[in-house]
Amino acid sequence: MIVKKINDISRINLHLHTRASDGALTPAQLLLQAKRIGLDLISITDHDTMAAYTQIPENTTPLRIVPGIEISSLHKGNDVHILAYGCDSDNKELKELTDMYLAGRRDRAIKMIALLEDLGISIELSEVVAMAGAQELIVRPHIAQVLVKKGFVRNKNEAFDRYIGNFKPAFVAKPEQSVQDVVSIIHAAGGFAIIAHPGKLADPAYIEEFIKMGIDGLEAWHPDHYQYQVDDFIEIAQKNGLYITAGSDFHGENENTQLFDMVPANEIILDSVRKLYGEYLCRKS
Repeated sequence: MIVKKINDISRINLHLHTRASDGALTPAQLLLQAKRIGLDLISITDHDTMAAYTQIPENTTPLRIVPGIEISSLHKGNDVHILAYGCDSDNKELKELTDMYLAGRRDRAIKMIALLEDLGISIELSEVVAMAGAQELIVRPHIAQVLVKKGFVRNKNEAFDRYIGNFKPAFVAKPEQSVQDVVSIIHAAGGFAIIAHPGKLADPAYIEEFIKMGIDGLEAWHPDHYQYQVDDFIEIAQKNGLYITAGSDFHGENENTQLFDMVPANEIILDSVRKLYGEYLCRKS
């Protein structure tokens, strides 16, 4: 039965965001879209929350879902995003981590709003919260949306470039655990730890360090990766016995990189994703 479920998987997208974090679609809308375009396997990977999974039906046939979450972490002062697949959302350590991030992101938003006020830009926390989902998990794009809505900037990119991007005048770092700690928590929750968009790491050499920490794989295909990077990540993963995944990082915005379709995963990636999904089903049964 599991073999049958695995072998017919060819249209995938394992990096999707919803309104539970900073996406434009509700989880239900995202599922409808995924079914409409004929995807076989997806993962909703909202930032630091699995709340989307409380809003979707248990049976999504013929669409298959591997539960996911994109967890923030820190390595040598730099952001590292880790895609966690197949975690038990009720795991105590994982819940403590996501609760910490939820509270920390709210505190961060309050501090950023104060810094914007110092720059003569007045927005209210309630306006930012209104942009967030039901969980009120606040991320910087929510602040950017308010800045655009109130006419302080023309678009979200300008908001980041002028005010809220890393180390800009109204930037405040979010609370983050180390990569090693996050990987350990993911494993304790029964999940797979996959480095998201490794092409965006501050230093490509970090990958070798993460491998020593016990990561399970790399997101080889991502819209921000050049083909030579995809090839390199596949080679690294194969050399080290790691899973290889692919996802579009869809948020629902009208940008060229915000694709909601099957990602152009080659047979090497698809074979690895099938194995990951098969292992998830085995662990779940």
